[in-house]
Amino acid sequence: MSKKLLAISSSPRTKGNSDSALDMFLDAVKDKFEIEKVQLKSTPFSPCRGCGFCEKDGECIQKDAFIPLMDKMLECDVLVFASPVYALSVCAQAKMFIDRCQALWARKFLLKTVSADDNKRGVFIATAGQTYPDVFEHTTPVAGFLFNVAGVKNKNMQYILLDGLDKKTDFLKSDKAKEKVLQAALDLAEKEE
Repeated sequence: MSKKLLAISSSPRTKGNSDSALDMFLDAVKDKFEIEKVQLKSTPFSPCRGCGFCEKDGECIQKDAFIPLMDKMLECDVLVFASPVYALSVCAQAKMFIDRCQALWARKFLLKTVSADDNKRGVFIATAGQTYPDVFEHTTPVAGFLFNVAGVKNKNMQYILLDGLDKKTDFLKSDKAKEKVLQAALDLAEKEE
């Protein structure tokens, strides 16, 4: 049976830079995985309430479209998460999704019912318009948290950080960015052989 890859696009724009980079990555690994792509902008879920309900049994009190996604994150072999950088962090849709992962945090760190999987992988694709050196400084820890609570060990986290992509279609015009995405996809595919 094929390994499962869950891809989550958090961009509010269809075919923007992070979404296009994600699509190229998925196309490059489609022969290696059973792929499911989810677009958060089309997924109705509410933000975390901070109520602490999940600390009792690891279940979120809100029963919305986030719940099946949380289960899929735990079940997949590879979790790919893509976000544009807005105001030096992940976009609002990504942050809202990651905040809802508090239930996974409770399972892992309070209840000890989720542990890291030696073979599970996480890939973070981030695109930014700016080119200064620390433009991704606040995005990678947030993505690392997501992967950590989903059961990915630090050594199995991969970061594809693409800067200088300001206009909606700049990724498709950047050979350097496309090469970086394709190389990362090749690296992942080789690890699965």
